[in-house]
Amino acid sequence: MSQVQDRIVSDTSRAAADVRRTPDAPLVSVVIPTCNRAALARRAIESVVRQSYANLEIIVVDDASSDGTGGMVRSLADPRIRYLRHEERRGGSAARNTGIRAATGAFIAFLDDDDEWEPDKTEEHLRALAGYDAVLCSSSAAEEAERAGAAPTPVRPEDLRQSPYAKGGAGVLMARTDVMRDVMFDESLPKCQDWDVFIRIACRYRLGFLNRALVKYNDGDHDRITNVLIALPFADLERRLVMLDKHKDFFGARLHRRHACRMLLYGVFRRKDTLAHIARTARRHGLGTAMGVLLRHVWHKCRTAVRHALRARGGSGPRTRALTR
Repeated sequence: MSQVQDRIVSDTSRAAADVRRTPDAPLVSVVIPTCNRAALARRAIESVVRQSYANLEIIVVDDASSDGTGGMVRSLADPRIRYLRHEERRGGSAARNTGIRAATGAFIAFLDDDDEWEPDKTEEHLRALAGYDAVLCSSSAAEEAERAGAAPTPVRPEDLRQSPYAKGGAGVLMARTDVMRDVMFDESLPKCQDWDVFIRIACRYRLGFLNRALVKYNDGDHDRITNVLIALPFADLERRLVMLDKHKDFFGARLHRRHACRMLLYGVFRRKDTLAHIARTARRHGLGTAMGVLLRHVWHKCRTAVRHALRARGGSGPRTRALTR
């Protein structure tokens, strides 16, 4: 990539680089990529500002926004915030990579601009990293996750064949800076960049899982990728399966088909062409596999409805495994 392509425009001082660094309080670089979501990004940034662990640099990477994001970031009176800007749209993975290259901390964490962190997220994650090179936490997107603290457990490469293991995007990851500079995000992938990174980290380093929901996942009506998917034509969705093809040998044929069906059938009951979409998926990846994925979708919806009903009545749902398989 040329120097022109890598050029970053910074409009704020690098005061965070002067934050006192001691062995007891390592500097953590928090990378927040954003594009035309000024209001949501402000909430995300403020959730980092409120962290119980204060030795942070907050790197906001603006992927060519046109909605005044730069002015919003500059209005936040915190010297730990750094604002970097791409002059042309390059995508979320490129923005995260810009943040990784610019980071000066010993550790790097990530936060999507439409999510937020629990106040003790950094502190808990750092404690878990004592025995690992990188650690995933849980998020509010994983209903099975426990809210109470627990010792981190190892995540092996084979654990990641079934699922990304921890739901919530890149925001559930914190790692040593040298680890992230080794793996980086694959800018060619249109989807599942986080899962790809988790797999590559697990294959090279010690990866752990902290079973605490430390990321507040915002599954709203804004233009989150998962909401956009339900409107895409079948052919466009298939082109987003690049990550599965990249790791086809790692997954094996059976799991490759299952994951392809799962991605293609995401939100299928909200599509206008539900039956036609199911039929195309079944023809492409097998009727049995497609039906199995659909039954799991229905089971999950029923379980979620029961839990919500029990909570509304003051009860609690059945306790299930914490891992988000």
